[in-house]
Amino acid sequence: MLVTAQSRADPQPSADLRPAEVVRIQVEALQHNDDPTPDAGIATTFRFASPSNKAATGPLDRFARMVHGPAYDDMLDADRAAYAPIAIDGDRAAQRVTLFHDDGRRATYVFQLSRQVGGSCDGCWMTDGVAREAPHQSRTTRI
Repeated sequence: MLVTAQSRADPQPSADLRPAEVVRIQVEALQHNDDPTPDAGIATTFRFASPSNKAATGPLDRFARMVHGPAYDDMLDADRAAYAPIAIDGDRAAQRVTLFHDDGRRATYVFQLSRQVGGSCDGCWMTDGVAREAPHQSRTTRI
């Protein structure tokens, strides 16, 4: 599925969101990273990071530096996104997303999510990690 970037309000994790919606919220936020304020998209993405992800990558300012780094900077301000079908196995999910820039750059990332148990985000799908895929890697999304 190919979609054009759209601006979103200030979304929050919710048990009502399906894993594909969680991925889309983060991708669209990063496509409009500086709207309405600098790094607002990164802040949205950090809100959807699982507690274990936040423990490894946070606090927010450290997470923002990581996203601006070479492994993740192609996630920022992409012009289009193509979403592969999501793979769900119980309380785990994975989805491949390819991001396209009008200058010809493209990058594929795999989002790994899990449904949280306990705490303030009980039942919410949250991102455990995002890995940039090398251009020659397999097209099969594994959980």
